[in-house]
Amino acid sequence: MKTTLLRILSAAAFAAFLTATTAPVFAQDKKDDQAQEEDTAEDDGDAPQPFDAEEFKKKSKAEEKEHDAEIRKMLKVFKTLEGEWTGTEKVEHEAEQFKALDKEWKDVWKGFYTVDARYFEMTGKTDGEDSATYRWVCTWDPQEETYKAWYFGETNQTLYTGELSSDGKYVIWSVENEANSSVTKFSMIADGDKVKCSGTDRLAGKVFSRQSSSYTRKKVEL
Repeated sequence: MKTTLLRILSAAAFAAFLTATTAPVFAQDKKDDQAQEEDTAEDDGDAPQPFDAEEFKKKSKAEEKEHDAEIRKMLKVFKTLEGEWTGTEKVEHEAEQFKALDKEWKDVWKGFYTVDARYFEMTGKTDGEDSATYRWVCTWDPQEETYKAWYFGETNQTLYTGELSSDGKYVIWSVENEANSSVTKFSMIADGDKVKCSGTDRLAGKVFSRQSSSYTRKKVEL
């Protein structure tokens, strides 16, 4: 009888223990379910809104207007290169073994703005052993925040990138060729009716050749 009573008491105690320990768990599970429902409700509030075509057009126009103003502002640096110019260019090589490749030629070109001042172009013609016509198209890229210039020759075309000089008066152009590990850099500096250009071609980090040229603005005949 005593043993039976102890078993009954033990069973009752165990049942009470289970009730005490499982009740908080059930309560916590209920709280978790409620929290999950609330999170789901919040997520529904973040669902993508219907596409608003008019709002999209408005934002696109505002961004285009901002970019146009930025491009025109950055292209003012080419103002001093407007007009018609005549001069000479030359290339000189560093190593004695390549001196036979040195050359000099005459060059005539014209600088002008196009497409409502969104681009600055230079079209010209060289006169000499390898006479040819060419065109430069320069602009500012607001997305990449850099100058870009496309050179179009009779046999090749090249894309240059540029940055303003420290004094903001001219652009320093550069182009890299990974195929032959070459880097070309040059700049055109205007001073009144004179323009001087200078640059270098480097191979594997060493100067291979130097470029230099000078131009005089053509006087307008009345």
